[in-house]
Amino acid sequence: MSFFRLRPVAGCCWPAIPEGSLSQVWTAYLALERTQWLAPTEIECGQLEQVRALLEHCVRHVPYYHALLAAHSITPAAIQSMSDFRRIPLLSRQTWQSHFEKFCAGELPAGTVALDEDSTSGTSGIPVRVLKTNICYLWWLAHYLRDLEWSGLDPTGTMAVVRATLKTGAELEQFLQGTRLPNWNPILAPLIDMGPLFAMDMAQDPHRQIEWLRGVDPHYFLSHASNLELLASILLDEPRRFPRLRAVQAISETLTEEAQTRIAQAFGAPVKNLYSCAEAGYLASPCPKGHGLHVHAENVIFEVLDDSDQPCQPGATGRVVLTTLHNFRTPFIRYEIGDQVTLGQGRCPCGRGLPLLTRVFGKRRPTFIVAGRRRKHSSDLVHSLSLIGGHHQHQAVQQSLDRVVVRIVPNRSWTADHADRLHRAVQEFFEAPIQVTLEIKDRLELPPSGKLQSMICEVSDGGQAAAG
Repeated sequence: MSFFRLRPVAGCCWPAIPEGSLSQVWTAYLALERTQWLAPTEIECGQLEQVRALLEHCVRHVPYYHALLAAHSITPAAIQSMSDFRRIPLLSRQTWQSHFEKFCAGELPAGTVALDEDSTSGTSGIPVRVLKTNICYLWWLAHYLRDLEWSGLDPTGTMAVVRATLKTGAELEQFLQGTRLPNWNPILAPLIDMGPLFAMDMAQDPHRQIEWLRGVDPHYFLSHASNLELLASILLDEPRRFPRLRAVQAISETLTEEAQTRIAQAFGAPVKNLYSCAEAGYLASPCPKGHGLHVHAENVIFEVLDDSDQPCQPGATGRVVLTTLHNFRTPFIRYEIGDQVTLGQGRCPCGRGLPLLTRVFGKRRPTFIVAGRRRKHSSDLVHSLSLIGGHHQHQAVQQSLDRVVVRIVPNRSWTADHADRLHRAVQEFFEAPIQVTLEIKDRLELPPSGKLQSMICEVSDGGQAAAG
């Protein structure tokens, strides 16, 4: 039996068939239902077939790849294995930004239509532009359906969403107060039965978010990972019940195992983690049997490389390199996204042949400049501030070599002792008697993307400032 209830064409109650304009989406979703069970070797063969078609297009219509492949004597027909594919040089974010126009296709395949433009949030620098097509959205919708099914989110229930809406003026005010929309996804509403969606802008005060959520009393709740962590911290101090809540879905940011446990405890519901990005859309979703996250290999070639640019072994942690398989307008080929993940130990016990990830670390946190002008990773500082406790959120900003600002959103247990311990922890991390300024906040200011930057280095030391 299908996980979804189709809205059939009038007069065709059984067997139900989808409305004409959405039949391609349903066909793509059904194709994903089949390909997830293929053996890893079969999935790889399909990826290589698709990437050869993409490269043929790039040679003819995408200036950057035309020149790159010619310079390395690579022909699309010669890509018969992943080893062949890895002859293509890696692509950095800086190269994409510097030569964006050369990544834009001069023509598109028949039936492919240019649509809108998207971009990354820009939390790690200048945003990356992405041009989309109807085929990009076709596969995005198909993977949206797959993610709902794998996560067990029944779209006939009610969904509450708190996220950065990017609204302005009267629309923003409407979303700050919370608004009701007729369905989860207006594009798919003619295809499947859907319940209502309740939406609020994440700029709203977190205590107000919680009271609004109690009033809405949804079956499912979706928000940015950092916002869920903040709400969970408040709820663990001031418990509330959400009687109908079946699951919480975290989006947009890295969700640590510790945070996932705290959010589940606070809300009294399991937490589902979605891994996606603006450049490629859906990357991985929860294994239905709980073994980690399955990569959507029909959407991307997802490489995990070590420091020598070689594929990581099962169980190892490495950096993510992406190839988008269906964006023929601005193709990303062997693109270093800046994330780190841990691979699963071989094929998933659930039987799916799709690659398995056991952890997603997201963007690497920035380094700070400590005594002797050495670079030091900020993870240790994150850990130290978390252990001190007494607060809902923190943010550390190195403004100069001898000055750090730490912003704290305290909870009810915060005392002067917490402040003293925080000062000592920062001094110990920087290994020098630097100036530490503590700012007590009601909440941390969010950028327009809604992605919280907990560690920020504004000291270039010959390079760019960094955030994470």
